[in-house]
Amino acid sequence: MPDDPHYTSERPSERPTVSVPRAGKRIGPPRMNLPRRLHAPGFVLLALIWAAWLWHLPQGGDMREWGISAQALAHGRWDTLLLHMFAHANILHIGMNSAVLAGFAPLLVLTMGGRDVVTGGPLGAAALRFYAFYLLAGLAGALLYVAINPGGVIPAVGASGAISGMIGFMSRLDGNGSLLPVTSRALARRIWDFVKANLILIAIFAIPFFLGGTGMLIAWEGHLGGFLFGLLFAGFFLPPGHAPRHG
Repeated sequence: MPDDPHYTSERPSERPTVSVPRAGKRIGPPRMNLPRRLHAPGFVLLALIWAAWLWHLPQGGDMREWGISAQALAHGRWDTLLLHMFAHANILHIGMNSAVLAGFAPLLVLTMGGRDVVTGGPLGAAALRFYAFYLLAGLAGALLYVAINPGGVIPAVGASGAISGMIGFMSRLDGNGSLLPVTSRALARRIWDFVKANLILIAIFAIPFFLGGTGMLIAWEGHLGGFLFGLLFAGFFLPPGHAPRHG
């Protein structure tokens, strides 16, 4: 699409690029029955995401003004660096991201808080690490999206830069909760699983375009940026005293 040199606060005509993460095979430590309290930080994010979407629903659910793009930043819309993580294109988009976020959030809270949070230990520090990770992973996804599309006008919306960061974080963990070496074959297989899942997702949502219809463009750049952040910086979000084994 041609670039529009005049950015406006009105809704852009272009269809937004969306983020819908795919995890591939099960990753990280074995699943377990987690205490309900570990779900609370994730539910807080879900409440904010759904509140934002419902707020826009009377206007047709159009949240493109919250989308991140090079054009938006060039015209001073720095708030979109944060807002895009809470914006979604439609009910399918927000539903898919919500399901993945609800599944991964308690696992991250558990890992970031240590085993004592399961037995009733303080949850505050783990929750703060989780929220910081979510925001930084989403920011990493947004920055890579803008870096790859420096003249882009199409806004990207969706939480899955941050959610892909969660997938990257869990990909670094072995069955004992220790960090896998970056050069390990096990981690390479998980990275390849993530890539394959995203290629399949892109293909599925591209089919309507090739058939002459409409659909959603996938912001793969945001997925990649968030995933790499989680993969490379997972160790910084482990609880104090955690001694990760690198193999």
